[in-house]
Formats: sequence, C-alpha cells, structure tokens
Amino acid sequence: MLNRMQRNAWTNKLVLASSLMLVSGVVLADKVAIGALVAGQVTQVHVSEGQTVKVGTLLLEIDSQAHQAKLAYLKAEQTLQAAKYADAKVELDQALDLFDRTVTSKRTLDAAQLQHDVALAALNKAKAELKMTQAWSKYYQIKSPVSGKVNKLYVATGSTVFKENTPLIDLE
Repeated sequence: MLNRMQRNAWTNKLVLASSLMLVSGVVLADKVAIGALVAGQVTQVHVSEGQTVKVGTLLLEIDSQAHQAKLAYLKAEQTLQAAKYADAKVELDQALDLFDRTVTSKRTLDAAQLQHDVALAALNKAKAELKMTQAWSKYYQIKSPVSGKVNKLYVATGSTVFKENTPLIDLE
C-alpha cells in the first residue's frame, strides 16, 4: 500500500508523463515555445494560428537593418586593418633588408617587427569580430525547429521583441 507521499509522487509522474510522448526511445514534448535570441521589431509573420509547419519553415522575421549596418562596418574595419598589416609587412621587410646590410640599427628592426605584430593582431581581431557578428545573422529569421501545428502567436507584424527567449510562437 502506498503512503500519501508516494501516491502524490506517483500522481505527479503520471501528470508529467501525460504531457510527453515517447517516440523511438526519445521523450518529446507536446508543446514547443519558440522565442528569439535577438531584440528588434517583427517585420513579417509568415504563419497563422492553426497552420501546419515543417522543420525549417520560416515563421517570422525580425528587423535586421542595424545588424546589417554593423556587418558593413566590420567588413570595412577588416579591410582597413588588412591594409595596415600589408603596410607593416612592407616596413618590416625593408627594415630586415637594411639591418642585414648593417645600414640600420637593431632598434629600428625591433620597432618594425612590433608594428608588424600589432597590425597582425588588429587584423585578426577584426576578422574575429566580423565572424562573431555574422554568426548572429541567422537569428533574425525565426524558423521552426520541429514539425507541428502553430498553436498560438504572441506577436504580429510591428511588435517589438525586447528580450531574448520571450515566447513568440507556440507549436504543438
């Protein structure tokens, strides 16, 4: 005979289990809440409540103009740093040549080497910043992670998403 605590635990397990489904040994939720990882204004909603969607279906879009502007800025910054690095490389090659012919001092060579190393580090930083920002580009288009039916839309075109993972759409 189960005591009261064991019965409550068993009942809670049954309730929890009723909201899950077992498929091929994997437990799946019957409801998926979809949010965004970026903030911004919803520019377009591509689905409606009751609509059936497949994995990868575009559900909605968030304004990415500021993100696109940042990408353009970072691409220009990378180009600038590449030009500075190319110049520093030429300066280092000239300093090495002059040092080998004993025309210039070790200090001049060291300064050129330092300028080269700093320019290379700045170029690598610009490349990393661009790559990091490009990685966020995909989050401005919200796609369905699973196949299912749109149960509830919490946003409309023109709505503003203020913080990440605020529920936007429920799928079942």
